[in-house]
Amino acid sequence: MIHAIAAITMLAQQCAPEIATEAVVPLVVTESGGDDLAININKGPRVRAASIAGGAALVRRYMAAGYTVDVGLAQVNSANLARLGVTVEQAFDPCTNLRLASSVLRAGYGLAIQHYTGLDAISATYSLYNTGTLTRGFHNGYVGRVWSAASGMGTIQTPPPIPGSASASASASASAPTATPASAKQGIAEASWVVGQIDSSAVQVFK
Repeated sequence: MIHAIAAITMLAQQCAPEIATEAVVPLVVTESGGDDLAININKGPRVRAASIAGGAALVRRYMAAGYTVDVGLAQVNSANLARLGVTVEQAFDPCTNLRLASSVLRAGYGLAIQHYTGLDAISATYSLYNTGTLTRGFHNGYVGRVWSAASGMGTIQTPPPIPGSASASASASASAPTATPASAKQGIAEASWVVGQIDSSAVQVFK
């Protein structure tokens, strides 16, 4: 089933309340286009499932062959399923899938804020979600695609500069810095999930 943005937003509010919808909905759109049966076999063939049972069988077949597989709305990687305590079938459930994505994002954000602040920490969180590293998602274009999706939805007016890019460097030299070492930022508790503002508005990407 392909979920419209409004439906993804409602699911995110119900199933992943720890993460603001402004953060998770663009990620879902980028990952699966809203398809709750989406499957991506990393470094493997393209496959398509018509049902949860068929999708689970495909995922298990390729996992047994040594592949990792991204599953469902938020394309949660199969390597996380056992750790997060769910079966492959459960990972296809839209609500469960977004709950799993929320857990992965929160863990990633906890690492990202040790190295970045503000929107750069969000970018690094997206990079971790996609690649398992803080920066590879900047270079492969993934982080830019998520921010572009957010911009297309009206969540933000303009995608922020990607840390380390030429546009980020130009922006930093022309105006306020886009990346401040986390150790230099005072008074921000990790649990608060407040990461600053976009275009002087009060929009917070993470809660």
